[in-house]
Amino acid sequence: MRSIKFSLSKKSTSAWDAAVILTEAYLRSECKADQLLEELNEDNIGNRRATCQSLFLGALRHGHRTRAALKSLLRKKAKPSVEAILLVTAYELIDSDSDHSPKIIHHAVERSKTLVNRFEQGFLNAVLRKLPKALALITKSDTTAAYYSHPDWLVARWRKEFPKTYSSLLEWNQLIPLMYLKVYDSKIILPVGLEATTWPQFYRITSQVSWKNDLHPLLNKGTAYIKDPSTRLAPELLNPQPEESVLDLCAAPGGKAYDMSHAMDGRGQIVAVDLPGKRIQRLRKNLESIQSPDLNCEIVESDLLKLCPVILKKRNLPTEYDAVMLDAPCSNTGVIQRRTDVKWRLQKQDIKSCVELQSKLLVAASTFVKVGGRVVYSTCSIEAAENQEVVVRFLESAYGKCFKLKNSVVSYPWETGHDGAGAFFLERTKN
Repeated sequence: MRSIKFSLSKKSTSAWDAAVILTEAYLRSECKADQLLEELNEDNIGNRRATCQSLFLGALRHGHRTRAALKSLLRKKAKPSVEAILLVTAYELIDSDSDHSPKIIHHAVERSKTLVNRFEQGFLNAVLRKLPKALALITKSDTTAAYYSHPDWLVARWRKEFPKTYSSLLEWNQLIPLMYLKVYDSKIILPVGLEATTWPQFYRITSQVSWKNDLHPLLNKGTAYIKDPSTRLAPELLNPQPEESVLDLCAAPGGKAYDMSHAMDGRGQIVAVDLPGKRIQRLRKNLESIQSPDLNCEIVESDLLKLCPVILKKRNLPTEYDAVMLDAPCSNTGVIQRRTDVKWRLQKQDIKSCVELQSKLLVAASTFVKVGGRVVYSTCSIEAAENQEVVVRFLESAYGKCFKLKNSVVSYPWETGHDGAGAFFLERTKN
């Protein structure tokens, strides 16, 4: 990351240059897009940061379409430094009227002089001038996956799973995600620029809102949280009550614990479990903001599959709970609009691997539920394999025979208007 930070810290680095540098870093590394955006230093603020982020994420959002267009223009795979310029420029071309194409191409050619060597400049010049026509040849009717910039295998999968609505899903994923603020204190005076939604407590953040003056004070006081409306589904289904004991599994960064503590009126116990690592720091910070004399919050750094009563007893923590939240790792196919690089990272075999892990995690979570208690299994996936099918197999297993499915909800984003997710309420009826 040092070379990225050095390049981004140069005073001559424009927002466009920074977007190219981030795109190249993404192509070269295994980092996620949001991890790379964290490398932007304090000089990249305001409109400069917004422009850089828009160009970088736009390049990834439309990257498959760009690569499809480049097939006829390239004899071999371009170097990451060259492809990054092509990806950013292609996004600008897709996002603008054709009248602006010459200006976009000229700007890219000029800026490339500071980013690549002389030979690559000549090559880029030739390819960039042919790029608008190549992009125009990618049509919705002929090449659906490329036009909507998704991997072929994923579109083929969705065409089978959602035969009547998969095109609506593809369109949804290509939209710029909206940002929402969940407000927990109904008495506070909301800043101008927050728009009410159909989801209670959730407000859309518009361009009129100042992050520094309006949002940061609310976030620092713990009276609001940046989150998508889909995040309400699992906590509302679990519905933890005051004085109950709650086990929050795969808990980092702590958004669901935040919701559950408010549902509990700040009274009871929340034990948050997650793997040791960087995310624990943010989880600890979020739990500190809700900790009180009446609400005991504890963090256990552990792999859920290795968590056992002995570990909990050593910490003087319960071994069985009234309510268990399992927000399982998943393919993230419900949040591709918000995490557009999922389309680059996700592989066909990954969904099967997720299902295998999710099944094991649900069994492990179930062992910590009291008789009469409940567990909510949730994902941010829209795949039936990761949602309904995992739950059905669990209920048919030896562990699942003690449970009954009492309620469930699945959000398909093109229908709900927010991120996709699945949540399943299971009650333990016997030992």
